[in-house]
Amino acid sequence: MTLLGLLVHGPEVIDEGEVEEAIEILKGAGFEVEAALGGITGKTAVIDAGLREVIDISKDMKPSEVLADFVKRGIDFILLVNHAKTEESGFVLGEGILRNFIDRGGAQEKLSFVQLEYSSRNIVPWLAKPGDDTVYKKIREVLSEFKEREPYKLESRCKKEADLMYREIRGVHPGEKIVVDGIIIGTVSPESKDNSITLVAKEGKLVDVVGGTLITHDLEKLPQLDLNKEMIKTAQVIRRTKPKITRRENRPAEGKRRKIACFFYTVEHLFPKIEEADADVEVAITIGDDTTSIAGDILKRFGIRMIGITDGDADGLIEGIEDGALEDYTKFLPNGSVIIRLKPERDDVIGKRIEEEIFQNNGEIELEDDVEQQFEKLKHRVLELAKEDVIGVLNSSTPKS
Repeated sequence: MTLLGLLVHGPEVIDEGEVEEAIEILKGAGFEVEAALGGITGKTAVIDAGLREVIDISKDMKPSEVLADFVKRGIDFILLVNHAKTEESGFVLGEGILRNFIDRGGAQEKLSFVQLEYSSRNIVPWLAKPGDDTVYKKIREVLSEFKEREPYKLESRCKKEADLMYREIRGVHPGEKIVVDGIIIGTVSPESKDNSITLVAKEGKLVDVVGGTLITHDLEKLPQLDLNKEMIKTAQVIRRTKPKITRRENRPAEGKRRKIACFFYTVEHLFPKIEEADADVEVAITIGDDTTSIAGDILKRFGIRMIGITDGDADGLIEGIEDGALEDYTKFLPNGSVIIRLKPERDDVIGKRIEEEIFQNNGEIELEDDVEQQFEKLKHRVLELAKEDVIGVLNSSTPKS
């Protein structure tokens, strides 16, 4: 029985039931299937659909890293299952994942990589290693409604002129947010007409975006960049579809001992921390409007409290955060949680103080006493550190600040 690796990307293909459809068809054709999620945006969709036993979301990996992990474990025929905004953006995604895999040292001759793009019902045979023609033919037969689209030749995605590095991103739409490694760094200009933008970097720092506008204060959150390797995408919101069901998760308690509070600037490491074998995350302190709303949406599914620090500069990537009003966060707030609204452009400053003075730059602290009492102590410490900048507080038990 041939083993296929399913690289699942994004929430849409899960919300629409298309991953389950693909798995059912492939298993019905006699294939063995192992599915894993690449990236973080689809994790809540997997939870909502009750598919954690079907799709592995435990790995904190980018799509290209999941691809490499499959190959490392001997699974070398991989299907990317995706539902993009448009046919072109789906094609750009598949190319980007494969290019990242190769640029990070992946041997393309050891891999067969095929994309199932549900937005356009296209199948794209990016790579086929010798001997896998029969497998691909069988997949084409059982997914006969998919039209084959020929991949184009992979070429270097960047060009260098003097001390500047340029990288073009295709398949973009006016008004979309530009996201680099999970951080929103700008927006696509309304005047953009050719569905592309070009990022410009100098000495590892973004300095311009042709066809867009940079958000200067967000650039400070980016580490040193290699434009040729970064995960870059554009979107209006990170979840364009609605889940069929939403259920609260029961956290596995077996073997867990410590109770901890954790600190997050981004949600990138949130799931691995929740699923650590030796500790229960009881409290999460999150910094930033978008990080707080995304984290809250995840944490409420696990019944984990949060203290969110916001300053009203949400970039609009999260549906439901319309104008950044404090009350908008009610729908993202886990029970027993609190959102603290600060003066403009102060969340990162206060976040740094919290990280240094409460967490000692360690990312987590152990809660030794009653969790309820510890939560109240943490909340008051945070409010004390931020007292000059606090302009509002929203508790999950109160509808307004």
